[in-house]
Amino acid sequence: MSTVPKSAIQKKGEKEKKAQKTRRRLSVVNARNASQKIIDGSSERKEKDSQLQTAGTTQTKCYKAYHTLTKTGYIPFNTGKVNQDRPCTVAPFMQSDEKACFGCFDGHGQVGHEVSQFCTVELPKFIAKQKDLLKNPEASIDRAFVECNTKLCHSKTDCTFSGTTVIVCYLDGKTCYSCNAGDSRAVLAKQVDGKLTAVDLSDDHKPDRPDEMKRINVKGRVEACKGMGGEDIGPARVWLKHEDVPGLAMSRSFGDMVAASVGVIPNPEIFKRTLDDKDKFMILASDGVWEFITSQEAVDIVQKAKTGDAACKAIVDESVKRWQDEEEVIDDITVVIVYF
Repeated sequence: MSTVPKSAIQKKGEKEKKAQKTRRRLSVVNARNASQKIIDGSSERKEKDSQLQTAGTTQTKCYKAYHTLTKTGYIPFNTGKVNQDRPCTVAPFMQSDEKACFGCFDGHGQVGHEVSQFCTVELPKFIAKQKDLLKNPEASIDRAFVECNTKLCHSKTDCTFSGTTVIVCYLDGKTCYSCNAGDSRAVLAKQVDGKLTAVDLSDDHKPDRPDEMKRINVKGRVEACKGMGGEDIGPARVWLKHEDVPGLAMSRSFGDMVAASVGVIPNPEIFKRTLDDKDKFMILASDGVWEFITSQEAVDIVQKAKTGDAACKAIVDESVKRWQDEEEVIDDITVVIVYF
């Protein structure tokens, strides 16, 4: 049976439909001309290594091994783009082989790579120095996030329109504290009825999540970018009440001082979980992974891989493929896999 060629009208409709789900990760600073006002990290020099991989195979009392892989994204009009993602692996942590700190930081904005780098180094230090960390971990970690963000905003890094999401998992023996601010995510692979099942260890902070929207709408507003005909384009974003800035696509982050003025906060949501023998590994990743791959799909990909390095590569490769199928750009992609 022959197929009917697509008409110009059909092609135009498909193009418009694709544009409406366009990049939520890039920072928009003016909705009226979003295509020209998207800012993502750029540099005069292209990074020589687009992929950076690390691994830790020394078994400790709280994990067996970890593997990471981060890959620079692609933006046609930004030939000097740098990778704004940063993986974080501090193990052992606090000079104890019973503790570890793993994380993923996803920077955004013009100097988002500077923000994520700052937090990768400083946040574990702020967590470690909390005097009540052992007695009251949740309150201590929350305080560490706020203190780190305060230091960031008073540093030389310009956080006016730049920031980073944060997902950190602090392991203390068999106890895991998953601490999230933004839309990076941690996922646990748990053996259930003979199969590995994905269990989310964090909840993405989207501006249109009802509880998040309620906070932001007090001083700001939450809505998507508008097209020429007034139609919504892309995801919900955070704006000032009467100005089309900053267009942030998450409701919690570090930095982002303009967005912070209308309710974007650095405080994490913290989920405590006791790990057992049925918990096989966890995945921490930036939304370069989660944009098109579900938590369960990520677990399935890792399960099929023969090694940790291969698992990281498989997730990155599949993420890139799906970005290419859906968009003209590719987000920075970072994955951290911790085996128990």
